[in-house]
Amino acid sequence: MKEQNQQLKIWGGLGILYFVWGSTYLAIRFMVQSFPPVMGSGIRNLSAGTILLIWAMVSKKYITPSKKHLLTMTLTGTLMITLGNGFFTIAGKWIPSSYAALFSALGPVVLVLMLWFSNIEKPQPKVILGSLLGIIGVGILISLKKLALKGYEQYYIYGVVLMLIATIAFNASMVILKKARLPYSTPQLSGIQMIIGGGLSLVISFFLGDFEHFAQIEVKSTAIFALLYLIVIGSIVAFNVFNWLIKVAPPTLVSTYTYVNPLVAMLLGWLLAGEELHPLMIVAGGIIIAAVALITTSKKK
Repeated sequence: MKEQNQQLKIWGGLGILYFVWGSTYLAIRFMVQSFPPVMGSGIRNLSAGTILLIWAMVSKKYITPSKKHLLTMTLTGTLMITLGNGFFTIAGKWIPSSYAALFSALGPVVLVLMLWFSNIEKPQPKVILGSLLGIIGVGILISLKKLALKGYEQYYIYGVVLMLIATIAFNASMVILKKARLPYSTPQLSGIQMIIGGGLSLVISFFLGDFEHFAQIEVKSTAIFALLYLIVIGSIVAFNVFNWLIKVAPPTLVSTYTYVNPLVAMLLGWLLAGEELHPLMIVAGGIIIAAVALITTSKKK
């Protein structure tokens, strides 16, 4: 009975992860309808990071970082949050949320290639095949210019480039963290990274003139709700569910979120925002999801 309860909790946690992280792409689209993208990303991450860091301090899991480790966290926070999350948020103003989710699912493919080229981890044939499939899937996505949001067709290629840079930056930070092996709790590490990356985003937003522009517009209630949802549910709740799952469930089971999230994003984008489910996008999504499945289910020697 106890084992059954644990299994129910695990699948409940996975359900939260599947839905919440799959829904964040649509939430970003709603948020940038009123909030300038860089400002919105900055507010989201600075707020969530502050709460996580306070949590680490209250739970007595805080360790004063050395200068070297603080430098590493600054670099990874900039790559992961300012560039990774920030560029995806900017692209969210021009690209459908379901499309962005498929690009995000390419992360494991990029990470495998980076680890391979960095001589950290040599992939197995199954993983190499998955990486090739992922590249083919993205190639198909890039060709679908007609999927740009109405009125932003001229920004389509910029959105694609930003998402590619964001994916590379995010996974580069993962490689750096893998090499550094920082001895800090996940709330502390993520909190500091979010504060640094979110704070830098707000500084950039200020110099872009976002604050002055924001003061002159009427903010939609849906945008405020979307921002709060991203902070509380998307960043803090889902993060802690993920942190618990990686302790109690097999890694291959937890990693299934990487190919379920795009499906959730596609469905929500279609149902709630009227996003087009182009046949080729569905084909590309199937290829990318198959690629991620091959990579995440491959057993290490």
